[in-house]
Parts: sequence; C-alpha cells; structure tokens
Amino acid sequence: MAYRPPELLDDLADLFADLRTWAGVIEKRPGVFYVRTRPFLHCHLLAGGRRRADVKGRTNRVQLDLPRPVTAMRRRDLFRELRTRYSEKADTNSAVRRGSPKHMLQRAGAPDARPGR
Repeated sequence: MAYRPPELLDDLADLFADLRTWAGVIEKRPGVFYVRTRPFLHCHLLAGGRRRADVKGRTNRVQLDLPRPVTAMRRRDLFRELRTRYSEKADTNSAVRRGSPKHMLQRAGAPDARPGR
C-alpha cells in the first residue's frame, strides 16, 4: 500500500488549508500532517485507484475511504474525525504539561533548581 501522490488530493486542498491553521499541526510532506511530533493524518492509494485517509488519535486510528472527487458527506465525516482526534491529542499534550515536575515547581513559585538558573 503506497502513499498517494499529492496531485490525487487536490479535491481536499481547502480542508488541508484549514488544517494548516490549527495550533501545533505541521505538514511534513504534502498531505501528511502531524500534531507536534505525533502522526495525525495521511492518505493511501489502494488497489483500483481508491484512496483512504488514516486519522490517528491518541490511542487509535480511524480509516476512511475517500472517493475521488470526495463527496460532501465524506468530507464532513473526515472533518469530524479530524476535530475529534485533534482534541484527543490536545488533551494529552496539555495533561503532560500540567503534570510535569518543572511545571509543578513553577506553579508553586519555587525557583528552578537546575545549576546556573
């Protein structure tokens, strides 16, 4: 199963443009998105020229078939999945920051204990 050529995603250009504005979302290659350092969205080209989007959340991956051109209903489904999985990743990242020892020291007002600080 191969990644799809970028030209086969031209009907998703507006959705990708929106994704690029989301905090922490990085497009590593055309049509391959990460949330910070974690995989988030990529598409595959399947047998018979079919396309599939893989959307990865915190703990699971959702696969959606994407007809070409993509239908309005499938576009809404994909966007809904992207929002849901993005929220999962955002919740995980903020939970990690809140629980980090450095954050706890800073919240308590204690000085940074590292030498030279």
